[in-house]
Amino acid sequence: MVRLRVATAALLVALLGAGWLQGQPDEKKNDEKPTRLRGTLPAFYKKLGLRDDQVQEIYRIQTKNRAKAEDLRRQLKELRDKERAATEKVLTPEQLKRLRELRTGEKSTSPPVDKGKPIEKPKGP
Repeated sequence: MVRLRVATAALLVALLGAGWLQGQPDEKKNDEKPTRLRGTLPAFYKKLGLRDDQVQEIYRIQTKNRAKAEDLRRQLKELRDKERAATEKVLTPEQLKRLRELRTGEKSTSPPVDKGKPIEKPKGP
């Protein structure tokens, strides 16, 4: 949960930064340098002798794709949640109760029910 919050905050900062650079007119004084994006270049890119504009374009691409990836992660989580809810509707109330006990680690007062195996009779002499 903490990772999700940190990732969301980082994404928000990245999106705001990218939107500011692309959508806002430059209101800075002429003597100030434009805001530069920061990021991490892919492996071996530093050895290619990239120009500053190329590096900045790579960072813009990464920022844009991170936003799309986060949206896809959110959609995937929603799909998994819907699938879980649908599969739990198949269970009987007793099975659902037992599933919740298993997930939380609580012990049940009733004996476990195993309907998959037939009961074996003890073999006599």
